[in-house]
Amino acid sequence: MTDRIVVACSAGVDPAAAVEHFAVDHEVLALVVDLGGRSREVDAVRERVRAAGAVDAVVVDAKTEYADRYVAAAVRANAGGPGRPLVPALRLPIVADHLVRTARQLGADAVAHLTAAPDEVALTTTVAGHDPDLRVLPVPAGVVPVGGTEHDVWGRVLTTRDVEDPWAPVDSSAWARTADAATQPASEPDEVTVTFEHGVPVALDGQRFPVLRLLRELDALAGRHGVGRHDLVVDLLDGRKARRLAETPGATALVAAHRDLERLTLERDVLRAKDDADRAWADLVDGGRWSSGLRRALDAFIEETQRHVSGDVRLSLHGGVASVVGRRSEQSLVDFELAGATTTESVPLADARARPTRTATRRDRAN
Repeated sequence: MTDRIVVACSAGVDPAAAVEHFAVDHEVLALVVDLGGRSREVDAVRERVRAAGAVDAVVVDAKTEYADRYVAAAVRANAGGPGRPLVPALRLPIVADHLVRTARQLGADAVAHLTAAPDEVALTTTVAGHDPDLRVLPVPAGVVPVGGTEHDVWGRVLTTRDVEDPWAPVDSSAWARTADAATQPASEPDEVTVTFEHGVPVALDGQRFPVLRLLRELDALAGRHGVGRHDLVVDLLDGRKARRLAETPGATALVAAHRDLERLTLERDVLRAKDDADRAWADLVDGGRWSSGLRRALDAFIEETQRHVSGDVRLSLHGGVASVVGRRSEQSLVDFELAGATTTESVPLADARARPTRTATRRDRAN
């Protein structure tokens, strides 16, 4: 009996060679998890895998699930900002989840993931968190999809071979979701107000949207100003260093707004601990350890910190930067009487140390 394998295929890359490779010894069932790739790319990859020998291709529309569960969690953890785009790492947990579900439903005993930037260690670790007995088959280097771009509602990663050299310039046409900020020096900034409730973005300029729609709207606006370009050298899990090019305009703007609102609504000691938790959360996601007990524990901590992270943040988008130019919240810890006071009298140490606690307690009682 031929073994059955479910192979996740990323829209935007050509899976033909890898599907042909697996089809020699396996009955290949292709899975396309739609996380916001262009519909024509999703349709194209489905047709390619069938032509390459897959017996069937399943397409799962997971855009809303991805936005509500994973994107919102990343924003609350201030993940995906400058230097840490989490592309394509953030999508891996939901792809692995649907891989395992599909394998169970179709009676497959192994899975694989076709991507232009394969990470067998991260995928195996993530799948193990869902089903420890399910095998993950590596994709041989000779059949890894070459070139192409992978993208979802969170961001887009560029995998063009000619820019693997960290010194090589990037052709301006390679960027699709961000304009070149250097070519628009005279453009007027755009201002947008993002509203958060308990750390989750819920509205733009007073108009409420689901997370998916809100991210798309902000992505288009921030992208026009070149916000969210990443050109980095990263450390891979196998010890190599590699160049990573990505663009996350909407995500970058959201994280900038959320981080600033936290500074308005969280106590200093909480902010310090939250910074550490945010870094640890991003490390876990980047390393494929979404299912780890530590990530769940960090989520519990982050959930507690977000009780008061509600309010509005005004962003100015211009020149490749999302700058916060205003913030307000009913949960604010700014005491205007203290903040505006001018005095030459020294404050007793005990009173100074007690001020943050007094202000926070008054805020909590008022709410």
